Amino acid sequence: MTLSAYLGLLSLGSTIQTRYNVECQQEEQQELDDLRIMAQHISAAEIDTVSTVSIHHAPSERRVEVRENITGVVLAIGTMVANYSLCFPIVAARHRLQAIPTLHSYQRDTPLYGIQTLLYTYRHGGIRRLYPGFGLGLIGQTLSATYESGLNQVMSTLIVSANKTSSLLGSLTALLAKGLALFINVPLYPLYRNALILRVQQSSSSFITSHIVIHHPHDFIRLYKQDLRAFWPGNVHHRQLMNGFIPSCVLNLITEKLLIYIYRHLFQSFSNNSNVTTTTTTTTTTAAAATENHSSGELVTSGAGHTSSTSLTSSNAKKKRESTVLHTFYPEIACGVISSIITRALSYPVETVIYKLMVQDTGVLAVNTNYRGFFDCVKRTWYEEGGWKAFYPGWGIGVLEIGMGYLILEASWWAYRATQWKLQAPGTSDTRAVRKARKLRERLL
Repeated sequence: MTLSAYLGLLSLGSTIQTRYNVECQQEEQQELDDLRIMAQHISAAEIDTVSTVSIHHAPSERRVEVRENITGVVLAIGTMVANYSLCFPIVAARHRLQAIPTLHSYQRDTPLYGIQTLLYTYRHGGIRRLYPGFGLGLIGQTLSATYESGLNQVMSTLIVSANKTSSLLGSLTALLAKGLALFINVPLYPLYRNALILRVQQSSSSFITSHIVIHHPHDFIRLYKQDLRAFWPGNVHHRQLMNGFIPSCVLNLITEKLLIYIYRHLFQSFSNNSNVTTTTTTTTTTAAAATENHSSGELVTSGAGHTSSTSLTSSNAKKKRESTVLHTFYPEIACGVISSIITRALSYPVETVIYKLMVQDTGVLAVNTNYRGFFDCVKRTWYEEGGWKAFYPGWGIGVLEIGMGYLILEASWWAYRATQWKLQAPGTSDTRAVRKARKLRERLL
């Protein structure tokens, strides 16, 4: 090739330069296509990996809720059974001291005396003697709840139909429903009275009780029928039975209303404090995230809306999780135990008077009492047994009862925390890793 021809090929616009530029562009485009395909494969692999963690290895929300509800029900029932079983010997000893008239019993009935009484009863009668009439209270509560439930179902329909006819007929029907609701006290009072006799006759001191009145279940049934017949006005024991029955019904009505009021007040206060804490935590977390985004100089537009929706979704899921029985049983039981203790402390003097009237003329006391009524019992207790302190016999055992309730609540709390930790353990359900994987998957998508 001549020199002029070679220089012509190197000149601007020659065919060799045009061919070279086209080949370079094709190679660059091929490299870009290869890189794009590789990035798509990597992104798809990341999404598949995160989806596998967040979906296939994550327990469903429904299964988690069911498991927490079942666990919460088991813990709640266990706590109630433990509270009833462990507190029963203490309650039985307290009722025994309240029912027996004793001069200046306030100085004697210390918590140490209560412990000594329980130990003495156990040594001379075993575990069975600590539980006289165990379960009779549960039978009474079951009968009462069943009766009230059936009565409400029947009377609610009648009240609605009566209100459609006239307002006066509806008011009379509602009044009849309340009267029928009180009728359950008629079969329950003899049950509780004979249960109290079982507790009093288990006293360890021979000079306090005359003899054991109830030897076997046949005696219990016989005395129960005798008390039922005593409700008829012509019966010999009618007046004596009514002296304890009427104050007992009035006390039950007052304590029931008081117990519900205290429980609602405590539970509402707890719920308000919990909501304030949750709101403060959520606000602090949101503010911290906003501050972090602002300090890093990120432009938060559509991302802010996505973060807000994600936060609302996670907040709703958290509220749904926190509404399971596992997370609600302890506040309910704690408020129930505390309200019961407060109500019992306020009604303690009246209970003492009623218990004395209930065991009168039963033959269980060595020296029978002859109270003419509720107010006569109050007057004679004040003047004959040491003033206002005489209305608090067995107060030391009451302190033991409060202490036992506190221990049961503490044990229930630690059982709740241990169960919560077990359900969230990495070996069972690594929910924290799953949540992180889901957030990463949302970002990748």
